Amino acid sequence: MAVENLLMVNISGPDRPGILAAFAKVLQNHKIEIVDIQQASLQQTIGLHLLLKFEAAGQSQDSAIKDLLFEGNQLNLTLNFQLLVPDQIQRIDHRKRLVIIYFGDTRTIAKLSIVLAEENANIETISSQSHHGARSFEMIVNIIGVNRVDRLKSRMMAKGRELNVDLAIQTMVAHRKNKRMICFDMDSTLVEMEGIDEMARKAGVHREVTRITDRAMRGDFDFETSLRQRVAMLRGLSLDDVMEIRNQMTLSEGADELLTTLKWLGFKLGIISGGFDIFADYLKDKYNLDFAFANRLETHNGTLTGKVEGDIVDAAQKARILNQAACDMSIPLDQVVAIGDGANDALMLTQAGLGIAYNAKKALDRLANVTLSKAHFNHVFHFLGITQEDIEEAMSCKSP
Repeated sequence: MAVENLLMVNISGPDRPGILAAFAKVLQNHKIEIVDIQQASLQQTIGLHLLLKFEAAGQSQDSAIKDLLFEGNQLNLTLNFQLLVPDQIQRIDHRKRLVIIYFGDTRTIAKLSIVLAEENANIETISSQSHHGARSFEMIVNIIGVNRVDRLKSRMMAKGRELNVDLAIQTMVAHRKNKRMICFDMDSTLVEMEGIDEMARKAGVHREVTRITDRAMRGDFDFETSLRQRVAMLRGLSLDDVMEIRNQMTLSEGADELLTTLKWLGFKLGIISGGFDIFADYLKDKYNLDFAFANRLETHNGTLTGKVEGDIVDAAQKARILNQAACDMSIPLDQVVAIGDGANDALMLTQAGLGIAYNAKKALDRLANVTLSKAHFNHVFHFLGITQEDIEEAMSCKSP
């Protein structure tokens, strides 16, 4: 039986077209197999790493190394060699890799890297991209040596909150699969307002509605009870007043560009909201979304009756809708993104392959794998790997 000899070749120096082709030709001439390969280029400097396999019989390792060195000298590159045995080679297991994307500066990199080191997680690659005036960094992190991955994630998310930076943590397996559907919460997420608060102001009961909301947040009663009590106080509000509120709705900063680009790229987009159909259906039609689910207000003779028709869209119902929408469109859940801001979004965010807590309370961003601060909606582009060129082309095709 032939004995395998493994050689790691690390190549560095000025980048130029044709480097990989030149070395591949040498390896082909010597009938040497490339077991693993990684290349990165930064500011016209290349880092190329090759893991080569030789068989003892009929192959001259010295001759191959000599030819590789000659080719490197011709290209003004430095080559380093390291002999390995098969037992030293780790099989790449994407289930043991995390993809961490974050925004920040040198201080951010230092602080996050310390947490990774303390948890015995090793950074394998790191790269950056810039657009919309923001620079994000992407790390591929090996977690084979991590004792408790849940603790690592929790510490990283906590450090992101401490540093006040947007941060995403995904498994390598989920990250590698293209996302195809995005579900948005509506109130205080896709749009800046809270629909029920604006209607309460019109009806002159804002203080009373706020009092019920505060009691619900303290846990005095559940979302359904809270919603029904608040809607009851809107009885008699005219549809004309509701339509006036609807027509004055504005999207959160950056959301228009996000919707336009995602639609142009072929994403399925929809709203799953604990708010109201009058607003959600309007947004669906205006921005050509694929679906919208929200609570249906009962009306009679042009006014609100103070009742909600059908099932209440609470946290559990949001999760069920997300699952059903993905199923109807034949999209696996790990290709689904959910974005929300409140406790009512918690189950929906944990069901999706990528759950984004937008300007959310700590209770929610602990459950999500992405935290996104207010006025940074366009950071979603970085998390999805969408480039500035994609965005510009999408916006140029937007109907006037």
